[in-house]
Parts: sequence; C-alpha cells; structure tokens
Amino acid sequence: MTARDEATEAQIRAARPDASTWLAANAGSGKTRVLTDRVARLLLDGVEPQHILCLTYTKAAASEMQNRLFRRLGEWAMLEDVALSKALAELGINAETGADRLRDARTLFARAIETPGGLKIQTIHSFCASLLRRFPLEARVSPQFTEIEDRAADLLRAEIVEEMADGPDAALVAQLAEHYSNEGFTELTADIVRYREAFGAPVTRGDLLALLGQPEDLDEDKLFGEVFDGDEQDILDAIIPVMQASGVTDQKDAGRLAVIDLSDLKALPALEQVFLYGSGDKAFQAKTGATSRPVPTKSARKKLQDAEPALDAFMTRVEHAREARLALAAAEKSKALHDFAGRFLALYAAEKLMRGWLDFDDLILKARALLR
Repeated sequence: MTARDEATEAQIRAARPDASTWLAANAGSGKTRVLTDRVARLLLDGVEPQHILCLTYTKAAASEMQNRLFRRLGEWAMLEDVALSKALAELGINAETGADRLRDARTLFARAIETPGGLKIQTIHSFCASLLRRFPLEARVSPQFTEIEDRAADLLRAEIVEEMADGPDAALVAQLAEHYSNEGFTELTADIVRYREAFGAPVTRGDLLALLGQPEDLDEDKLFGEVFDGDEQDILDAIIPVMQASGVTDQKDAGRLAVIDLSDLKALPALEQVFLYGSGDKAFQAKTGATSRPVPTKSARKKLQDAEPALDAFMTRVEHAREARLALAAAEKSKALHDFAGRFLALYAAEKLMRGWLDFDDLILKARALLR
C-alpha cells in the first residue's frame, strides 16, 4: 500500500467515528472531505442513516456535503472488489476487507436514499427551527412562527431606529450618535442584536467606571478640577512666544498650543499631543524638564525663567489625568450604547412577536434555552 503523507493521516484520524473530534483547518484544506469521510465510516459501522445528523452554517455547505456523500456512495455501488477495497483503504479501513464489508459498502447508497427521513444534513438554523416547531410550548414560541430573512431584519431594525429618533426615545438616539461616527445604524443594530445577551441588564456610569478602575463618582467637573488650577492660560501665554522664537519643533508645538481652548475637557487630548510622549503599550509620560526631550526644548527652557516649574506641574497633571479621561470617555460611550440597546432590543422583540417572526439568532438562542 502506498505510504500516506502526514496531512492525509491527520484527515483519517479526524474521520474516525469512534472519536469525538474538534477540527480546525484553513479554507480548501479538506474539512468537508473529512466530514464526508466521517459519515461514510459511520454508515459502514452500521449506524442507521436516520440516526446521523450533520449541521453546517450555510445552505451551500449542506448541499455540497450531501452531494459529495451521495456521489461517493453511488461510486462504491458500482466498483469491482479490488477498486472498492482500495477506496475503503484510502478511507482508513483495513485493506484486507472481507466480502461482507464490500457488500455492505455497495448497499449504503440505496439505504441512504430509501431510509425514511434519510440522512439529515442541514444548517444549524434549520435544525433549530425544526426543534422549536416540535416543542413550541416548551420553547415559548408561536407554533406558526416564521424565520425572518436578513433583508427583512435590516429593514425592521432601520424602521425601529427611525421611530425612536422621531419619538420619545429621540434622546437615546442623539446620545449614541455623539459617539458613533459611521453613517447609519445598520451595522451597529445588527451587532446589538447579535450580542443581545450582553445588554440584558441596565448599567450605570458608576458601574462602568468601577470596571475601568476609576471612582464611581468621577465626572467631567471633578476631572477638570484635578487638571486645571486656573493659571494654565497664563502658563501658555508665557511659553508660546518663547517657543515661537525657537526652533522648528518648538514652533510647531507653539502653533498647537495657541489654538487650544482651556475652558473644558476637550482641551486634554490636544494638550496630550504636545505635552506627553509614548505609544503602544508604553505609558504616556510628561515631557518635563527632567526628560531627555522636554517641551519646550532645552534651549528654549533657559528663557522661561519662573514659568518652568508651573509648566512642568501642569504637564504632570495632564499625564495623571489621561487614564481617567479615557475611562470617563469609554464609560460615557458604553452608557449611551447600553441605554440605546436596551430600548431598541425591547422594541425589536415586540415587533417580531407581533409579526410572529424569529431571526437567525433567535433560533439558536431559543433552541439552546430549550435544550438546557
């Protein structure tokens, strides 16, 4: 017998019907063949066709697997003994196959075709739908439910967002829009539906801040007070002329500082661009006089006179506030998302219930709940 390469041996091991197997492989590397081999070997071991269930993600994959399996079984029915023995050996079955095994292999095609119900090769969604239809009361679904197609789901989600924007929930849409830069909510609402379990319970900003390692009572006023003492504009007014008369780097930084409005927290990201350094996993640190590349540069700092200590203290406060600023921004974004998602999902569920619809995620989640 011809020696098998390592990849073929791995496929044969994965197709063994007596082993529970997790299979991971790249596209086009033979996953469908392994699954087909596995079903063929189950049939050869005497498993009844109606007792085999194969689940795939797409209808195309289900159709492809069924076509491959019936093609193989049909070929076996027509092969001579030597050729059939070789085919079974390639499947990982002993090449010295007896007459009974060969005869059984030739009958598999007819058995698979004639068995009531036949081989069940279907998508995960169709399997879940059939399960829910068998036990609608236990699953708490309407016996007459219909599966909603992707296009219809997109239109329904868009209709709900539009109604929210024009009604009493307009504030929720406006708050979310402040943090969401994409045009339209189509992708966002699809993700909200996909991860609906993450939005099951309402959250407060304090909860979110605590998760981010910040005090629950942190807000913009408190953070602003920790950074700005009131003399920051005087500091900038003192250093900007010195920097404008210095080198290119200082002139560039002076231009950035000159346009910053210190009246609210929106100034912090702009100040960080000038005052802090660091990227990636490195902590952002203030470019004070103690660093190798301070702002302003060392030559310009000699002309700052009394402003240098106040400047370094200001830069250090900006550094210390950065983590809290990012956490506060993340908490506000998350709060806006959770508030919107909670209301949106309630309206989405109500509209589907009124129409007797279940989307693809409903099918999986409700089938899972039923089996549990």
